[in-house]
Amino acid sequence: MDLLISSDKANTLTQLEHELSARGIGTVILFEGTDSMAMPHIVNQIVAVFEPRNIKYHSISTTDMPWIKYCLLNIATKGTISIFDRGWYSGIMSEGEGNMANNINLANFFERYLYNNGIRVIKIYLDCSESDMKKYNKTYPVDIGNEKMVFGYSKKVKPFSKSKMNNLIDMTNTQYANWDIVKLKEYKETVRDIADILERRFSEILKLPWEPEKFDILDIFPNPRDNVDFSKKISKKDYEKKLSKLQNKLSELQIELAESDKALVLAFEGWDAAGKGGCIKRVTQALNPRGYKTFPTPAPTAEEKAHTHLWRFAKNMPDPGKIAIFDRSWYGRMMVEPIEGFCTEAEYSRAAAEINFFESALYNDHVIILKFWIDITPEEQLERFNSRANDPLRSWKLTDEDWRNREKWDVYEKYINSMMKQTNTSYAPWIDVPGVDKRYARIKVLETIIETLEEYLE
Repeated sequence: MDLLISSDKANTLTQLEHELSARGIGTVILFEGTDSMAMPHIVNQIVAVFEPRNIKYHSISTTDMPWIKYCLLNIATKGTISIFDRGWYSGIMSEGEGNMANNINLANFFERYLYNNGIRVIKIYLDCSESDMKKYNKTYPVDIGNEKMVFGYSKKVKPFSKSKMNNLIDMTNTQYANWDIVKLKEYKETVRDIADILERRFSEILKLPWEPEKFDILDIFPNPRDNVDFSKKISKKDYEKKLSKLQNKLSELQIELAESDKALVLAFEGWDAAGKGGCIKRVTQALNPRGYKTFPTPAPTAEEKAHTHLWRFAKNMPDPGKIAIFDRSWYGRMMVEPIEGFCTEAEYSRAAAEINFFESALYNDHVIILKFWIDITPEEQLERFNSRANDPLRSWKLTDEDWRNREKWDVYEKYINSMMKQTNTSYAPWIDVPGVDKRYARIKVLETIIETLEEYLE
């Protein structure tokens, strides 16, 4: 391939790339455009300039996974560049006009989320008219009118109308990620125009200060768990009868889910020793292992820390027909992390809004979300701790950290109440499950999952 960018320009861009990398700045370059733009050829000229090991190239036209999962998975890490040959706009705007306002809000908040988490976004829209295509067609490596046929774009990615795209650009031109418009010209000139834009944008990123937002922190909420009835119990006989019936029903619904375009996410949070593991076990006993995966949430690895904080959860989101079960989840950002100093005050201040965005985007892609808080009293927790400590077969479950966390019960309760109040939404509700009686908690979890699946699968 002949490089169309001059050697001086290529050297300048490479130097800027290295400066971004040295400062640990992750960068996203997003290319969108009208249909039949020979975009892969244009983008390839840009990719060829940079250090190959520092670049990741992605095309949303080749995936059918939820757009938020695909995009978060492929967003640049610190010091690298992600180049998207079409991206989240192609992914979420292909649904039609009915959901446009919601999709635009999702796109804007996604870019705001990236900026606040240290990722800079450069958006380039390649604009062409029918007359431009006819005029410059022969200067491109392939017939640009046949690009769609040659490169096999997915049916998910639909061409934008001119008026629709102009409106979209106006509504997504924000301080966190504004658009640069490139008019289609002769092939070489188009590529050079883009190189000029990248030089200017890279220089701005290096020159301008990064100022992530800090939201107002709402410290105190009325306790949303005031009405939890810890006296609820179920007899062993009724438990065994209901458990068998509910597990059989859940097994049937898993088959229906597998044949649908929906996925299911179950997030389990709760006090230490509340019984999360027991609830999860009664759910998975009913499921075909081919259709679900369970994910514990230990401390993040070095690789996970190099990404935005939702990345490690996005990568485990289920594809259509599948189930993902999280034993603790992304809500560590609103409980453990601020209390133990694992995130900054600014990061904590944005957590609720970022999580609500994340869950809303998943819901938008037909992911059903249920969040269970398994609730017990301080007295019940102490009794269970002592029981574990005195049982050689279960003492491994009890750690020094559990005892330390117990001493911070009141602090945790404040953060938990705030978390549940701010993130209890219609599309991803919290279900507060009284767990003093373990049998009751397990039945309540199964009943809730079944009721929800029946509602959505109808």
